[in-house]
Amino acid sequence: MNEISRRNFMLASAGALVAASLPGRVMAAGHEALKIAILVETGNLDLLQNISGLNTYTLVFDPLIRYGAGGELQPALAESWAVAEDGLSISFKLREGVTFSDGTPFDAEAAKWNVERWAGKPDFSWIGISDAMESVATDGTHGLVMKLKRPAPAGLMELAFIRPVRFLSPKAVDADGNQTAPIGTGPWVITANDNSHTTLVKNETYWGPAPAFSGVELLVVPDELARANGLRAGDLDIIGGDWVSPLSPRRARALEKDGGVSIYSEAGTTTMLLGYSPAPNAIVADKAVRDAIYVSIDRAAMAKVLFEGFADPIADLFPAVIPLSGTRHDVPTRDVAAAKAALAAGGWTEAGGGWDKGGTPLTLRFLVSEESLPGSRRIAEMIQGMLTETGMKVEISSVDNATMHERRPAFDYDLTFFTTYGAPYDPYGSLGNMFLSNVDSGPDGKVFAHPDLDPIVTAGLQATSGADAAMQAIYDWLDTNRGICPLVAAQRLWAYGPNVAKFTLPPTDYDMPFEGIELKA
Repeated sequence: MNEISRRNFMLASAGALVAASLPGRVMAAGHEALKIAILVETGNLDLLQNISGLNTYTLVFDPLIRYGAGGELQPALAESWAVAEDGLSISFKLREGVTFSDGTPFDAEAAKWNVERWAGKPDFSWIGISDAMESVATDGTHGLVMKLKRPAPAGLMELAFIRPVRFLSPKAVDADGNQTAPIGTGPWVITANDNSHTTLVKNETYWGPAPAFSGVELLVVPDELARANGLRAGDLDIIGGDWVSPLSPRRARALEKDGGVSIYSEAGTTTMLLGYSPAPNAIVADKAVRDAIYVSIDRAAMAKVLFEGFADPIADLFPAVIPLSGTRHDVPTRDVAAAKAALAAGGWTEAGGGWDKGGTPLTLRFLVSEESLPGSRRIAEMIQGMLTETGMKVEISSVDNATMHERRPAFDYDLTFFTTYGAPYDPYGSLGNMFLSNVDSGPDGKVFAHPDLDPIVTAGLQATSGADAAMQAIYDWLDTNRGICPLVAAQRLWAYGPNVAKFTLPPTDYDMPFEGIELKA
């Protein structure tokens, strides 16, 4: 499941337009194209603007460093790199013989020009390496050196992000330096782009392995049923992914019954969890209440029933595939007796079918939004039933996206859902934005915040050595204090049609799938 408003700095705001019909298979450069449904239009792909769909960037623009499976950092436009012992500079050896698709050479000067467009700018202070950047220098024609004011432990991983850190042709800007066209060094070149589709053809000068087909056609199809029918008919080849064209577990199970349509799932990189209001007077400020909630929920049943088996129960902040995600905790078995014992030990008295403490009834306000997180009302109702059996009263408030964005940062709730950012942004992204009380999270709000937690999180984020132990200290504090209530890790869920002979996924759902995919002859 996809939380539409996971982060204020990463969301595309392009509007979804309903496609009246799907065209037949499109020919690209005289050959078949891979046809992928997208939820919203691609947009202009300006690397410095937050107005375009995320995944298409990865077809056109390359990073210095690529995020690989399990967070392994791999060479891309940089063949190699070295971080100084004091952490105050990073030296890159750039790949030689690379050109932008307009023929402009990619060299140290072009790389420096690109980095200086975002490094140190206030709009990009959310990127640690940008906020720490002091200067950028060339070292010969293919050497680049980033000098930092302070170490940036997440810096290398941040260079694998989707934007703004990727590379644009210096000729693709106007006199004021504004991007005029999406010209990168990537494997694909855009030939047509409007509010209904985007057409791309092979970049014949691409430095890396050539794609297995000649074109990609991205078709805007906002309606899930229309996407499924297009796949069945062979008018689409691929649907799915958090950020491309989300596929619900229920729809995936229905598609499984169709001949010629295949479902692909694998372990996800995000965690869905309950967050507690950090307001000091909230009922969930009482650890006994958090203890009771934690053991009242049947995560296995949730994964099986509500996610149709396309999710894994979890008791940790991050799935194991996320780097520096810490030692694993056993998923708790639902235990109503243990929940009641925790409340009683915390001074709550059970009476009249509920709980009371000092004249305050235990009533939890559960804030949900179908617009922000599709399916969340149904999940909340399942949790409500489980907590009710423990004797806790739960009032579900279902609101629109705008109201959610007002109430969540104001802590106007007791319980609400959160989803971690996933690869390649975690663990640093979720920890830095949703757990530090002194950081403005905007509409994302806080999963949990406490003065005692701030220095522990800060130490983990700033650790340049012993990062595993520093991160583990965060997870241990959250577990000991029941600061989070992880629920499930939704699996990465995709479907592909009869025209696809081979299907594989990139390491993150922010990348558009095409590598390793083959079409039938």
